[in-house]
Amino acid sequence: MKVLNLGCGSQRYPNVTGIDIIKSAGADIVHDLDKTPWPIASSSVDATLAFHILEHVADLPHVMEEIHRISKPEARLIVEVPYFRSVLAYQDPTHRRFFTTRTFDYFSQKTKFGSYKYANADFEVSDFWLGWPTRSRNPVKQMAKNFFRKHQDAYDTCLSRLFGVDIVVFELVVKK
Repeated sequence: MKVLNLGCGSQRYPNVTGIDIIKSAGADIVHDLDKTPWPIASSSVDATLAFHILEHVADLPHVMEEIHRISKPEARLIVEVPYFRSVLAYQDPTHRRFFTTRTFDYFSQKTKFGSYKYANADFEVSDFWLGWPTRSRNPVKQMAKNFFRKHQDAYDTCLSRLFGVDIVVFELVVKK
């Protein structure tokens, strides 16, 4: 199984290929993600990790197309980004964009946004977590997660002001 860690920095995981613009202890490949094509073969990656990197790239639709190109059909993409209402989203001056629970719907053929699909790539959002990057056994958090999943628009526009989170984590499936 080939796993890729985008913008790995010093993060090092066993049997995971790290790619970063800066040569570091975690980077196996030194490359700017905004420059395509990436030095990775098409349809060769089983899973991609993107932890706190997509908010930094210059052209998110283009990066999503490149992730799609290098991924095998049904490959997984795990994304962790600051939630748009969080201080974390704004405190880093290198952040170029912010994310809601619906951001990745724009990268799906099944999007409710119709012609507003911005990339020539198809991903399905299979799951997401608000603020809790691991599956919680706490029944209150589980009920909140289920409620917010069913009412994403209400959470983004109103409820997130009352029940704020710092991050949103997505699991996407590559569709080819």
